[in-house]
Amino acid sequence: MATGNGLLTARDLGLHADDEGVLDVLDLPQLHTRPTTKTLLSTLDDLSSQPPPWEATPRNGTPRTRSGASTPATKRRKVRSEGVPAYLTRIVANPLVWIENDEEKERIWETAARRLAERSGRTAMGDLTRVFEIPLGRSACKEGEGGKGVLALKDGLVDRNGDDEMEYLDLTLHEPALTADNLANAEILELGAGTGLVGMAAAAVFQRTVYLTDLPEIVPNLERNIMANEEVIRACSHGEGKVATGVLDWSDPAEFCPGTEADHSRPKHSFPLILVADPIYSSDHPGLLVNAIDYHLSRDVDARVVVEMPVREAYASERQDFRDKMLGLGLVICEEEEEVGYDDWGGSGGEDGDGGEEAFGAEVRCWWSVWGWKTA
Repeated sequence: MATGNGLLTARDLGLHADDEGVLDVLDLPQLHTRPTTKTLLSTLDDLSSQPPPWEATPRNGTPRTRSGASTPATKRRKVRSEGVPAYLTRIVANPLVWIENDEEKERIWETAARRLAERSGRTAMGDLTRVFEIPLGRSACKEGEGGKGVLALKDGLVDRNGDDEMEYLDLTLHEPALTADNLANAEILELGAGTGLVGMAAAAVFQRTVYLTDLPEIVPNLERNIMANEEVIRACSHGEGKVATGVLDWSDPAEFCPGTEADHSRPKHSFPLILVADPIYSSDHPGLLVNAIDYHLSRDVDARVVVEMPVREAYASERQDFRDKMLGLGLVICEEEEEVGYDDWGGSGGEDGDGGEEAFGAEVRCWWSVWGWKTA
């Protein structure tokens, strides 16, 4: 049930404690019992520290089985973190002599090593490919039927709260002011694209060209994600949606050159719609971000900036600074709201650094806002 202020609770999100008890590492199959390959791999799957699957954004009155960005579609068995790294190390070091198939042994060792890496911090985890189901509006689906496009994204070393992107996608899909019909032949700019989830989904749903931009070290992963998803974007947008990348440093926004237009920069005030998700991680970011918005946003009365960011207490002053600087440009908030989602990378596990699935599930409030030029 939603709270009095309209925010969803952990129970609404399907994150309340279930009846099944949490297992201790001693409850797991012990190597001296010579467990089968299937048993070991199943156990290692339960020990995965990767984020659970995502669906659509939860709403009041939405059945929890269809709740979204914030709701795991399936739940693994929960295991207390204490002793798990040692358990995994024993598997990696064990010759597994009772398993005759060498390929099966290698698979077990590699999986156990991966579970250890997942407990060593995000940078040690290595590349991670995740699948997101994006609900498509009627205008984006053949024969007026509802449907889903599946985007497979590879995470590089981008510290991005996926919840912000999914909540943000729900906004771009459903707010009347941002429908494909109102965008005409507009080109869309995403600032700080990260893995590119927001921009690629926007291209598929709005059936427009979207420029995904970020710093030089991020763009190569953006390009890989675009290549991996070109077919689904094309199919969902009936060939109209296109995605391009480019390096755009907010401190020097005039230097933006899309990858397909290497010989010249885009002119000032080119984009009638700018998308930004989870952009602020330092006191410098509000000024830099607003600087980039000022340079690239069209001066047309219908131009819009859509921003979503988590409500982190540590960045309260930066959020206010962003608001003040946007107002200083002559932009005003057309619509805004706070929603509650599920932080898939939130929190950490025990003192040993083991995240485990218990690290996932923390509620996070997200503030979204739609900005337009002040007309009077």
